[in-house]
Amino acid sequence: MAQAKGDRTRAQIIEGAIRALAETGVLRATTRKIATESGVQLATLHYHFDNKSAILLAVLESLIDELTLSLRGQVKTGSDLDECIDQVLRAGWRALMQTRALQVVQYELTLYALREGANWLAERQYDAYVQLYLDFLRSIPEGESGLSLEDCRVVARFILAGIDGLLLQELAKPNRTRSKRGIEGLIGATQRYARALRGARGGTDVAKRWANQSA
Repeated sequence: MAQAKGDRTRAQIIEGAIRALAETGVLRATTRKIATESGVQLATLHYHFDNKSAILLAVLESLIDELTLSLRGQVKTGSDLDECIDQVLRAGWRALMQTRALQVVQYELTLYALREGANWLAERQYDAYVQLYLDFLRSIPEGESGLSLEDCRVVARFILAGIDGLLLQELAKPNRTRSKRGIEGLIGATQRYARALRGARGGTDVAKRWANQSA
């Protein structure tokens, strides 16, 4: 029971931290501010987290898990590769636009993790999103998609790079019409790239060369 209560308090603090970060940003979100937003005493906060860095890293992990879980629940893949790519990108973009403030927080936290030497967490974020897109692509049998595991991994990285670039552009200079065109363009480009890998006799070798160049 004590463990369950502690987990609930920890989750409460993380939720409060997310609200504080969305309101003030990483630099101005003090532990006192986070405690206030969480509805707990400052001493209680420090009982569960040694310092602000520990809270921020926990928040980043929570945001990663929340977004990947949300997307897994929204995308229903069938047996058509083009349809899968279309659904994944549309659902992904919709989720990002519904959580714009949290996306700013996530970018801030990623940079914070890198500055604090927690590269493993930034890598975990990248790997989690690549794995998410990879799982969607691999849900189509290889005989239907025509893509090997390596091909799917490269397409997943292509999707992440594209959607990340569009998100940064939208956050820096909001324009929903432009972003909508950008997503449509990214869907078409990803579908064509996947078909090129599928149709190429050396598709996997092409994918490996692309992966090595972008690593």
